[in-house]
Amino acid sequence: MLESVKSRTAIVVILLLLLLSLFIWYGSLSPAPDKGRFPGNDELVEDYERYKGKKVEVGGEVIETDPVMIEVESGDMTIELKIADLQERPEKGDRLTVFGTAGGNNTIHSKNALIRSSWRYAYMYGISIVGAVWIGLRLIGQWRFDKENLAFEAREEPLTVLETLSHLKGSDSDG
Repeated sequence: MLESVKSRTAIVVILLLLLLSLFIWYGSLSPAPDKGRFPGNDELVEDYERYKGKKVEVGGEVIETDPVMIEVESGDMTIELKIADLQERPEKGDRLTVFGTAGGNNTIHSKNALIRSSWRYAYMYGISIVGAVWIGLRLIGQWRFDKENLAFEAREEPLTVLETLSHLKGSDSDG
């Protein structure tokens, strides 16, 4: 176990740098259909013609339902694509992810699609916030931070929810 503050700090910095490098590495991957990485929003918005006849995977907001049209974004550029051969019926405002073949006239011939209703994002973020607050209260109630050793220590007697809330307001000096 790492005992010194310097070694703990060094390990945290190394792990954070490793995490950051994974984001950079993932962002540098180019399309490789043989490895399951198909051209997506960025590639089609930049040069749709290059990918005609090839398998693609794109996602965007449904802007029309008859015919189904989605708006695909990449940075500050957008392109409108018609989705053909779609089995499902999305509603305007839904988020549609399509796997299919790029055809002429900005048309994607769908082989598979996933529809996510717009309300699901509000639910997802709302429930995530509730969960994060609950976990935060549990952590504060059962653990304390030792500033001298830069370590978390279990409380001898866990705080109740009310004690945790009053602790957050600064009325508790237990750390």
